[in-house]
Amino acid sequence: MFILRGVDQLSSAITKAKKIRPRVEVDRFGRYRVSGSKGYYTVICRKDTRGIKAVECTCQGGEKDLVCYHAAAALSLHVGLAKQRQTATV
Repeated sequence: MFILRGVDQLSSAITKAKKIRPRVEVDRFGRYRVSGSKGYYTVICRKDTRGIKAVECTCQGGEKDLVCYHAAAALSLHVGLAKQRQTATV
């Protein structure tokens, strides 16, 4: 799991995700399945009770708290869905 501090920390993962273009499927809001080299990985995007944004991935890098392209790809979808939800409630 890593704490999301800003887009700068994601830059290389975003670049790799754009190149590889992994498939991202929604399990439910905040939980995604992302294709990778060894099948699918689960990515969870959440806010804790203090409002701190965290992302975790079940890939080897994610298990070492590294920012991976799976997380970057899922986070992109997550942000879009969050904006849709926010707009729908206004």
